Amino acid sequence: MSLTGKTWQLYKPEKELSSKLAERSNISPVTAQVLINRGITSAPDIDSFFNPKLSSLFDPAEMPDMAKAAKRVKLAKERGEKVAVYGDYDVDGVTGTAILLLALKKLGIEADYYIPHRYKEGYGMNIDAVSQLRSKGIDLIITVDCGISNLIEVEHANSLGMEVIITDHHNVPKSKPKAYAIVNPKLTDGKHGSRDLSGAGVAFKFAWGLFRAFGINDSKDLTAMLDLAGLGTIADIVPLIDENRVLAVHGLKALNERKRAGLRALMDVARVNGKLTADSIGFMISPRINAAGRIEHASLSVELLTTEDQNRIRELAGILDKINSKRQDIGSQIKEDVFSRIAGIPPKLIVLEGKDWHPGVIGIVASKVVDQFCRPAILIGVTDGVGRGSARSIDGLDIYSVLEECRDLFLDFGGHKKAAGFEIEKDKIPEFKKRVIDIVDERLTSEDLKPRLLIDTELNPGQINISLAMELQSLDPFGEGNPEPLLMTRNLKLIEQRRVGDGSHIKARFTDGKVTLDSIGFRLGDMSESLKLGNKYDIVYCLRLNEYNGIGSAQLNLVDIRDYNS
Repeated sequence: MSLTGKTWQLYKPEKELSSKLAERSNISPVTAQVLINRGITSAPDIDSFFNPKLSSLFDPAEMPDMAKAAKRVKLAKERGEKVAVYGDYDVDGVTGTAILLLALKKLGIEADYYIPHRYKEGYGMNIDAVSQLRSKGIDLIITVDCGISNLIEVEHANSLGMEVIITDHHNVPKSKPKAYAIVNPKLTDGKHGSRDLSGAGVAFKFAWGLFRAFGINDSKDLTAMLDLAGLGTIADIVPLIDENRVLAVHGLKALNERKRAGLRALMDVARVNGKLTADSIGFMISPRINAAGRIEHASLSVELLTTEDQNRIRELAGILDKINSKRQDIGSQIKEDVFSRIAGIPPKLIVLEGKDWHPGVIGIVASKVVDQFCRPAILIGVTDGVGRGSARSIDGLDIYSVLEECRDLFLDFGGHKKAAGFEIEKDKIPEFKKRVIDIVDERLTSEDLKPRLLIDTELNPGQINISLAMELQSLDPFGEGNPEPLLMTRNLKLIEQRRVGDGSHIKARFTDGKVTLDSIGFRLGDMSESLKLGNKYDIVYCLRLNEYNGIGSAQLNLVDIRDYNS
């Protein structure tokens, strides 16, 4: 048994194929094996992965209804109609909204925008908001990262004399809204490379399609939005392969140029001084942009990304930083409540409700429950007779399809395989719990609930060096669909170990008698009590390049440890 209690599962070694690909692509067999594990099994695909080019993005014309939607926007400009962008309140929706607002401005259309209040209105379009937009004289609504499930709301817009263009990436329900056009990659055939785009990615492709339709061919106008597209893509946890990898890589490059004043100010308050990475986006930047929509209103984040007023930018960055601190405090309180109610071995599905749990924070807590207990989790915050739920899942369970079987109980519903949200009347929660628990009990086995580490390949100590660390790091950005490589080395003697930092981390040195390996385990300090000097262990780790005073070295970031031959 490993010290984390996880089962180690090693990918099947593909020695012949990895050797062949290594030779053809001038990479190590280790890296070739990692790529094979990601489904990348040809030299051209490897080249595309290492060198993702903007020119490899699919033509926006391949997106369903793209030409029709672009034509309608042109007509809106010709008629002098009022246009509104209707976005979502998370990072994906906020960045996508900013992309479209900036694109429309470039086209000479000063569009209004509307993002619902997460707590008061919930996800997606709503009747009151649609009516409010009409009262402002809006003729055309363009959604971002929402709309595909809003049949009634789109019908209401139509009845008021408005037309709706939906740009969304969420799963398509059996009945589609009667919108003027629906630009959603999930409507593409087969395994099209655009199917897994984020909402911001779809907005980026839509902006591209609009520029083309309006005769704007200067790529600078489009590439200026790559920072927003990359940020939304990385933050939304979509698979970082195919088009998403292109947007993530080039988006990170643009983000590190720090040209957008609002993002530069946000990096300053978040103290991101060095190179911005996918990790720093996930832990430092995204939470601050998300916090506005979770606690107050996402319009603060949209304004930060689109305004050019330097004083206002500094003010907004400070506001978002303070809101994020408040969000962390609320999250800690809810987490304490939730975890205190999970005793012993939990059931296959953890579903809990709480009075006045903040709906903007329960999704984060649900993710922590999944990580801790390797169980899908649904948390429902109940206020004024209405429950607002957030669901998060494990590999092997499509939580969206589970909840879809309970759609008749919901006031509102939407999401993905791994994450979904809904609204439900309080008196229907007991029936919902029973139905959803029965569905999950049927779909999941006890094996599905065992926490696993999926290890890419096994190394001997002599293979571990700076060159390999640099090569593996070039597979970055890591995320969904492209996790950071996990490596394993067996039969190492522990020769030194100590807690470091505040005691929550551990530093350890291992040797096979010839090579000494330095390692660090972040948040693994408790392992120190179980380790004994002189004993032999197997270790799982990520191999990273560590630079100190300009000198580089290969560092093992520990993930798990077990007794040798256990």
